[in-house]
Amino acid sequence: MRKPDIVLTGEEQKLFLSIKFDWNSHDELRGSLEPMSLLTKCLFERGAIPEIRIAYFTDPEFNPGGRGKSRQRVFENNGTSGGEIIRHPHFMKYLEYFLCGPKLPSAAIDNFKKKASSSGYLTGSDINDLTPFARSCVRENRLDPHNAADEFFKLAVECGARPAYADNVRKSVRAIR
Repeated sequence: MRKPDIVLTGEEQKLFLSIKFDWNSHDELRGSLEPMSLLTKCLFERGAIPEIRIAYFTDPEFNPGGRGKSRQRVFENNGTSGGEIIRHPHFMKYLEYFLCGPKLPSAAIDNFKKKASSSGYLTGSDINDLTPFARSCVRENRLDPHNAADEFFKLAVECGARPAYADNVRKSVRAIR
């Protein structure tokens, strides 16, 4: 189980521990939906989720493959809106990201952040310099390129890259065979 990288209250921690992010049965999934909804409400009410992570869900610019729609808009276009979104099984991966950040090996995250820390934001040139590192991390850790691509996109925007630049890392990692 991954650990949150944001501070949780005692009640939030209990809710977090009751959610089966890597569920193995529909019963585990169903049992996780109510705690997921309650935890999400608590986190939003106290503003605990970093804004950049919320933008990943709400801003169309952060959804490069979304044809101009945010991930939230995709839910809404599929008939799920308002409080129903945070109870939907497909929302679980977004809550996990809100809580724990990109799903990459911690050494990869730390090294990427070190390499990216030279400026307060990442330029296109900086991203070009970081892309070979991201690709090597995928190979060395035998990560699925499709999943890792989105996680490196998240990491790049969290390090200050504009979504359009972070998409270059995503595309490059996704192209690994």
